[in-house]
Amino acid sequence: MKKCKDNECRKEFEPIRPIQPYCFECTVKRAKMQVKKRNERKEREQKKTLKEKLKTVSYYRKDARYWFQRWIRIRDLGKNCISCETLLTDIRTFDAGHYYNAYSYPQLLFNEFNCNGQCKNRCNNMLSGNLIEYRKGLIKRWGMDVLLDLDELADDKTKRVITKQEYIEIADKYKKLVKDVKI
Repeated sequence: MKKCKDNECRKEFEPIRPIQPYCFECTVKRAKMQVKKRNERKEREQKKTLKEKLKTVSYYRKDARYWFQRWIRIRDLGKNCISCETLLTDIRTFDAGHYYNAYSYPQLLFNEFNCNGQCKNRCNNMLSGNLIEYRKGLIKRWGMDVLLDLDELADDKTKRVITKQEYIEIADKYKKLVKDVKI
């Protein structure tokens, strides 16, 4: 006779095999639990794949924008506002402001030279981007060549549609950059 190793059971039983640790009832109970866990795991995986299929391109665009703008905020932390020279000390207190509007110029949405740290309340919101000073700041920070390249890209009227896969790649790229930097 052997004692069942199940902490709740602990009754004596006659083992069928010499290495059998649990009584018959506990063995059946454990097998049912394993099947239940396996089914729950499969169900979670199915839900996950269904959830992934339901995501739209706009979801991926939003995710890519989030990680891109987070990267710009981290990159420009400790620098001055591109428009007014205010020191940017906390990523929650400034925006990743675009020189060329992200909606009007989608080809420049993820351009790192077009997007720079900008004080949230004054320049980006109250002064609608403070574009004249932003232009001067671009020249000062990146140089005239970069500004001319941005102007040329903005004049390109062929609006390129970004695919779901490209948004995923952009999000992954900037997510990796953000996670590699220790704040």
